Amino acid sequence: MPRLLVLLLLALSALGAYAQDFSEADNSQASAVDAFDEFEVDTDASGASAAFTEVSVPMQHSFDGKKWEEAATLTAQKQREGISGVRVSRLRVRRNAGNAQSSKAFQALVDNDAMYRVRVPSGVLGEVKEGASADDYVVAFVKARCLAHAGMSEHVTLHMDSVGRVVALAYRTPSGQCAPDLAPLKQDTWSFARATANVQYARVAPGLKGMHVAPDRPDSETSTTLGPDGQPVAKKPKTFFQRNWMFIMPAMFIIMNIINPPPQQQQGGGQRKAAAGGAAKKSS
Repeated sequence: MPRLLVLLLLALSALGAYAQDFSEADNSQASAVDAFDEFEVDTDASGASAAFTEVSVPMQHSFDGKKWEEAATLTAQKQREGISGVRVSRLRVRRNAGNAQSSKAFQALVDNDAMYRVRVPSGVLGEVKEGASADDYVVAFVKARCLAHAGMSEHVTLHMDSVGRVVALAYRTPSGQCAPDLAPLKQDTWSFARATANVQYARVAPGLKGMHVAPDRPDSETSTTLGPDGQPVAKKPKTFFQRNWMFIMPAMFIIMNIINPPPQQQQGGGQRKAAAGGAAKKSS
């Protein structure tokens, strides 16, 4: 009887754990389906799913770092990735037509070995907020002398996060090199000849081994308790039974079954007594 009771308890505990895991998996699957139902898919005029959507990001330039004016438009293809992710590709630079005033200002930068600055909005996909300040833009710059010696060729790199925000901007010549001893060039008209661009995304580093607890969730084993005086209180070490109770309890059940087996001998004695009584009746 004790052995049957132990087996029944083990079976009930295993069944309860299985039912809990099944309910958690069912709930997670239902939440994933609900989240997918809330996700809106871009559609075109015919109602079909649109794989890519064209977006544009305005790029401004400045010759003094104070006054900014629109100088180009960055166009790209946007594609949704997952439920909330955005992926941008095929970035292109479309420069606005220059004028005599901008050529004169650029020549002044070349003569003074000064910086040519560009900036783009840092909002989602270059969205410009109403009343945006300088903090709502990301800025990059390069020496005007380097652009002049590179034949007015430029390269733009947008660093974006998973939801489409511009977190950084890189601006340089195509080769990325500029010798410090280059002589200033003089030219009446300056216009950008060639532009290349690309988008880069941050990569998530893999977790370190042994880091099983999230940084924002304190571990109960390593958390420190402070006393009334503000000093950490030393924790009492756990006893042997507290650390190993899940192993001790099954072992105790097994030992109890070995020490106290089912009463098989008493049943055998009753059968012998019954047989002896029957033989006595026959002899009488």
